[in-house]
Parts: sequence; structure tokens; C-alpha cells
Amino acid sequence: MKEQTFTVRTREREQILLVTEPIQKALRGLTDGDGICTVVTPHTTCAISVNENADPDVPADLVKALRAMIPAVSFRHGEGNSDSHLLSMMIGTSLSWPYRNGSLVLGTWQGVYFIELDGPRERKVTVYV
Repeated sequence: MKEQTFTVRTREREQILLVTEPIQKALRGLTDGDGICTVVTPHTTCAISVNENADPDVPADLVKALRAMIPAVSFRHGEGNSDSHLLSMMIGTSLSWPYRNGSLVLGTWQGVYFIELDGPRERKVTVYV
């Protein structure tokens, strides 16, 4: 197995950033073949997902929807970020995706998003093949 890691820096508590290009770059550095890669963020308060990347309003709309999904609950966890842990668990911290000729096989409107749920922070994302 081969891997390459890059850093994502967020500036808000909840923020969705397009990370398709850094993933493509990492993938090109790892292989020029075909297969399935796995993209992982090793943190418990963020996530990785694929969604529409054509309309710049989509990330902000998705953040609003995620916030609406988790009501104001009095969690016992002392750090005050249990809502972030729950959303991370629901969305997922990894993604497996096919690649062809060393490039992700994405639909016309698809992009890979890094979803920050407890920022701002510096995070790691690793691509494995």
C-alpha cells in the first residue's frame, strides 16, 4: 500500500472545503493506473464526502442543513463539541472511490469535500492506494 498526506486549514467552526485537486495531485503522485483509493481524515470532528461542486452556494447550504439536523442538546462531553463528533460519525471520516489512469472517476458535477465540524483547525487528509 502507498500513501500521501496533505494538510487542510479551516477558518470557521463549520466549513466545507473542496479538496478534489489536492486528492488528484496526491493520486497522480502515487499511481498512473486504475483501482480504488481510500481517502481518510484521522480526526473525530470532521468528515469527507462527495457532492456537487458546480454551485458555490452548495457548501454554505450544506453547513446550514447539518446544523439544523442536530438540535440544541445538552451533551455531557465537557469540550462542548459532541455535536461535531455526532456529525462526523454520521457523515464518515473516509471515502473509497475508483480512479482510472491515476485520476478520480467523478461525475460531471461531483467534487470531494472536506467537512470541518469543530474548527478552525489544521487537519490531515491521507490518500491510500
